[in-house]
Amino acid sequence: MKQQFISKISAGLNPERLPEAVWEGLSAEGKRAAAVLFPFYWKNDEPWVLLTQRNKNLKHHSGQVSFPGGAFEPEDGHVRNTALRETEEEVGIAAQNIKLLGYLDSLPSISGFEVTPFVGFLADDFEVVKDEREVHKVFGVPFSFFQNKENRQKQYVKTPLGRKHYYIYQYNDDVIWGLTAQIIVKLVKRLEEKHER
Repeated sequence: MKQQFISKISAGLNPERLPEAVWEGLSAEGKRAAAVLFPFYWKNDEPWVLLTQRNKNLKHHSGQVSFPGGAFEPEDGHVRNTALRETEEEVGIAAQNIKLLGYLDSLPSISGFEVTPFVGFLADDFEVVKDEREVHKVFGVPFSFFQNKENRQKQYVKTPLGRKHYYIYQYNDDVIWGLTAQIIVKLVKRLEEKHER
């Protein structure tokens, strides 16, 4: 069952190599390259998603629910390594405990980053050791919760570029919105499209 899910997720991701410029941390003009890890793990016979809530004193996206991740650094070499490095720094899960399955198309963030989401599966015996300076808490959500359209709220906002929409999930006391919700919706819709074919 777990292996079937991994195969299904992998089929919904971009398997090919990222364009060389993006791979090496270059991004759209005027934006910094960044990466996040969309981490799955197996619990109670189903896939769960690991999320963090950022500390309220951080410069970017303070207090928000997010995936582990951050800005590309030259020593990363490849933007994929950014997602792995940041995951280890924020929640203490090393690269050898993460099986990368592929990635989703990059998205722009309001803080000026071009973010590439990498999707991975955590080893069964992974342990969380959070960085108290960056992470307020770490928690999990069953992926089935995100797949249920009734749990997805669509909100609208006026911007200089016109009326835009964004998504919100409310899971217990946690509100998941912004880029994190956008990435979740992107993967859920990819899987729905694969299933319909």
